Amino acid sequence: MELLTTAVQMAGIYFTTAVRWIFLFLSAFILIRQIRSLLQARNPSEIWAYLGCPDGSSVPLTHWENLIGRGRGCDIILNLTSVSRSHATLIRDSDGIWKYNDLNSKNGSKINGNPVKKATVLKAGDVLTIGGSDFTLYPVSLQERMSNIERRRRKTRPVSPWPSLVALSIFQLLAVIQFKISLGENFPANLPIAFALLCGLMWFYVIFMRVLKRVGFEMEIIAFFLSTLSLAVTASAYPGSVFKQAVCVILGLGLFFGLCWYLRDLNRAKKITYILMAVSVFLLIINLALGTIKYGAQNWVQIGGFSFQPSELVKIVFVYVGAATLDELQQRKNLTIFMAFSVFCLGCLAIMGDFGTAIIFFVTFLVISFLRSGDFSKLILIVGAAGLMGLMVLRFKPYIGARFETWGHVWEDPTAGGFQQVQTMTSAASGGLLGLGAGEGNLSDVAAASTDLVFGLLSEEWGLIIAILSVLCIITLGIFAVRAIIAGRSTYYSIAACAATSMFIFQTILNVFGSVDLLPLTGVTFPFVSSGGTSMIASWGLLAFLKAADTRQNASFAIRLDKKGEFEQELEGGSLEDPDELYRSIPKASKIRKPSSKRRFENTTVVKKSRKADRKPIQYTDFSDEDFFESFEHPSQQKNRPSRQSQRPRPSQSLQDHHNDSPVTLDDIFGGDDK
Repeated sequence: MELLTTAVQMAGIYFTTAVRWIFLFLSAFILIRQIRSLLQARNPSEIWAYLGCPDGSSVPLTHWENLIGRGRGCDIILNLTSVSRSHATLIRDSDGIWKYNDLNSKNGSKINGNPVKKATVLKAGDVLTIGGSDFTLYPVSLQERMSNIERRRRKTRPVSPWPSLVALSIFQLLAVIQFKISLGENFPANLPIAFALLCGLMWFYVIFMRVLKRVGFEMEIIAFFLSTLSLAVTASAYPGSVFKQAVCVILGLGLFFGLCWYLRDLNRAKKITYILMAVSVFLLIINLALGTIKYGAQNWVQIGGFSFQPSELVKIVFVYVGAATLDELQQRKNLTIFMAFSVFCLGCLAIMGDFGTAIIFFVTFLVISFLRSGDFSKLILIVGAAGLMGLMVLRFKPYIGARFETWGHVWEDPTAGGFQQVQTMTSAASGGLLGLGAGEGNLSDVAAASTDLVFGLLSEEWGLIIAILSVLCIITLGIFAVRAIIAGRSTYYSIAACAATSMFIFQTILNVFGSVDLLPLTGVTFPFVSSGGTSMIASWGLLAFLKAADTRQNASFAIRLDKKGEFEQELEGGSLEDPDELYRSIPKASKIRKPSSKRRFENTTVVKKSRKADRKPIQYTDFSDEDFFESFEHPSQQKNRPSRQSQRPRPSQSLQDHHNDSPVTLDDIFGGDDK
């Protein structure tokens, strides 16, 4: 019997030794594939319409929301003395309807000769008068739209999810076997069920989304991998809670799916902003009244046998409320409401003593404020005021100051103030590159090992390489979000993605650097990895904002698939009742060419230049040649002035023939090759 026991133990040792290498190769295979795909992903700009200029050139509208004016911060810059710095906004909604809103400009605006007093629908073919100059909204033909979709499909080919799912499933199976060996009699019966639930969940999700013709799953696979590590660290520290953690992953994925679906329609998404804000205020008030103190902060609410952190859920609402469309950014009321909500959240967190979460909220507030205003001077004033508030908090919350006293000096007091960090660094060093094996570490006996000190627990049991890969995953999500917003359809998606990414990255920095004494230990969690159901649900909810900003072709279900029938209805919604009449009056609508970087017409210059932000505005300079300016007429009148055709960019030959010989029909527009 003793020989059998010894043989089993030796077999376990050999298995642990071998499986550590297998875990490393599987992790590298899974994560490097996803990281590489996200970093190589390109989000080509989408052209939604063209704005015809008086000189005959056309400006492609590559975003849903465009600020028009003379100021440098505008998306379309009109260097006309009669145009205000922020003259108007031109915004497209989810249904393809464009609306023009004059921002109380000095000379006003007109649509088809009618003054614009409020947000007014601008249809294809309408003549828009800005500062005395006439512009025309041109639609994008179905042929061009389809060719753009094909081009985007060729340029954005996400990596196949199936090899990564197979590798992750093997990883989860081997992890269960490893825990059976390491935990022995303490092996919980529901641990295999928890891992099986997660495995089945990820397969079901990917298959279901493939049925819906979606192809991009890098973000979700990264989240599933990190969630697997979360089950692992929970099994090491609290084996009885691993099933509850798996259930929270399911709830988090449900929130992720629901939020992505709801964000498909911005008009619908904006309607519940105030409702979510009220719910968040209620949760924080409940937290202040009924919260229990844990690890020095009153941020837990206990209801029966269930406990949760309201501040984690408020993170999602904070990003949701902070994001705004361009028309909302022009309204002082929206900024005031967001400022008041931010002050309330930060005040509640300060009273609770949740120092780490308060810092995360404040950094996110700075990011959102800059994206909404672009004013560094205001941010400097806010940071200065926050610094003074921080000094006051340290005066009334001395335990927070005690954390700063031990920061950088934990080895001087390894048994008291610096105990957690010293144990974390020692355990991480003992794990080496490959780790000791799942469930074989000693750091799990230290308080908050699977939450605040989870980076050390990962390094000890799973190895430094896997721990670093986990951090790189969060960084990759941030890089992808920044690159994706360049082609973002709406400022709402751009601000929300940047804010959510800021939370992820800054929270990871505080968790990792705090556990190894490079920063004060603040008690924040590692997104997706740390134990805790509320944190897991919140992480999946924040991921939805990044998914909504992914504009790769068919990669995000937060974006509707393009349908030919819907686009034809959009074309037929023009200002002219007859679609053929629309295209006869706008000869450039179907075969429009992208403007060159610099185009000169005698004393007239149209310049397209880059901008430091995520958009490329069009700069349109004033005209000094009166004779040339007189030639700016509606396209329908151009055929009566053949002598002036040489002063304009020559249209494509196919449309020239149609324009001179026969009327253009929808078949002519939608058929033939795209030039």
